[in-house]
Amino acid sequence: MILQQGVSRLLTLESVAFDLEQEKGTTTLFPGLEMSKASGLVDIPDRFSIVVEAELAFPRSFVEIKIVTIGDQAYITDFLSGEWREVSPDSLPVNFGSIGQTLADIIKAVSNPVLAGTERVGGRETHHIKGTIRSEDLTGLIPGAGQGFTVDLDLWLDQSEHLLVQALIVGRVVPTDIPDARRLLTLNDFDVPVDITAPE
Repeated sequence: MILQQGVSRLLTLESVAFDLEQEKGTTTLFPGLEMSKASGLVDIPDRFSIVVEAELAFPRSFVEIKIVTIGDQAYITDFLSGEWREVSPDSLPVNFGSIGQTLADIIKAVSNPVLAGTERVGGRETHHIKGTIRSEDLTGLIPGAGQGFTVDLDLWLDQSEHLLVQALIVGRVVPTDIPDARRLLTLNDFDVPVDITAPE
């Protein structure tokens, strides 16, 4: 019932801010480029602006990549020069435009959900639910998600508004992951108006 309410609320979401942080391990975006964090704003269904923090293997350096998508237009900064270039949205390693639908689908795919208790998260009273999920069901959220891995998934849903405020994903999702990889997704600023425009 709690998960059902969470799904329904996600499907009515108009905008949201998020952080997807790799607490243990990294996610391979491209060969030689490892993502440690992505954060941004989404104006559902097809606009988002994110900043990806990543590490370049050679020359070894930390880089910041910015991505803006507006409908079928997408822009990404070159991680060496920092200059914007227009690309096809299909070429992007991530797509957060339909994050509400993506997260609703993830919740629907949870196996053996158990109510672990109640916790205060980000100033909200939440239900903490534990379950498992197949790695392929995380494709919309995690670039390059593989097939056939069983992943532990913890969800925290606001008790009164049924909003998903946090999700912890533990285990191998991408084939290149370490076995105990940890990713923490936090959501806030639900339905706060956002203005996402093309870069100059």
